[in-house]
Amino acid sequence: MIQSKKQNIDYFPKWKPQMGTLGMLSNISEKVRYKALRNSSSAFIKRMDVRSMIFSRDGYKCVICGSSDDLQIDHIHSVYSVIKGKFPIEKLNTIENLRTLCRHCNASKIP
Repeated sequence: MIQSKKQNIDYFPKWKPQMGTLGMLSNISEKVRYKALRNSSSAFIKRMDVRSMIFSRDGYKCVICGSSDDLQIDHIHSVYSVIKGKFPIEKLNTIENLRTLCRHCNASKIP
């Protein structure tokens, strides 16, 4: 019997930014690079399979306060840290770098 990818927590989809996005990251302003990477990353974390896996792993609760209201996916190491060269781009949208936060905790983080 084949196990569904959604049910198998060992499977996590690989983020594959478009070549245009990667190309934009080298020869343009930091602001434009940030926006391109942010848009690509946001599209990935809005996928239902990604959201479902992160929420499920974290028990459908904010990992900071435990709330189950207005849940969001958060990057532990931000898109900005990738643009600044402090975190590798290939690890940005991995299961280890994503977590569940409620809207309040996500909005009150110190960048």
